[in-house]
Amino acid sequence: MKKVFNTSITTAAAGLLLFALAGCASFGTVIAKHEVKEIPDLPYERIIRLYNPEGVPDKTLAGVVFIKKGAKVCTDFPREIIIKSLDELDPVEKQTYTSFSKYVIKSSEEIFGYAAIAHDYRVNFWENLKDENCHYKVQIVIPEPAVRGTTGAGVGIGAGGHGGGI
Repeated sequence: MKKVFNTSITTAAAGLLLFALAGCASFGTVIAKHEVKEIPDLPYERIIRLYNPEGVPDKTLAGVVFIKKGAKVCTDFPREIIIKSLDELDPVEKQTYTSFSKYVIKSSEEIFGYAAIAHDYRVNFWENLKDENCHYKVQIVIPEPAVRGTTGAGVGIGAGGHGGGI
């Protein structure tokens, strides 16, 4: 009986792993990230402001994606606002934008746009030519909230925020 139970648990776990891997494969192909020093001042078809209202006041801007004319680029960020230029950012956002990591969105030698992402976030670029509306996806990985250890709850070094001994 125990052997049957262990076999069924192992089979179920393998099946879940297979579905998880199949789900990841449906995104398409990962495109290499190429960092650039600056984003060129060109006419863009769309500029997407990635807005995070849960961020502290100076960290509400998660990033900005610049899409060249005719490029089929999208993002997976939950809060997107289309803007005409960086002049629409508030003064604090303009200041933080200058320190963002900047990347080119390109496949082989063709450039489709640029992305400027806050340092707390991670970004991946995906290519899926089968998707007619979104050949290139900018995937934003939202950072997990930091565990502070100042509430008195938790275990380990720094739990409770005091660091004192017994």
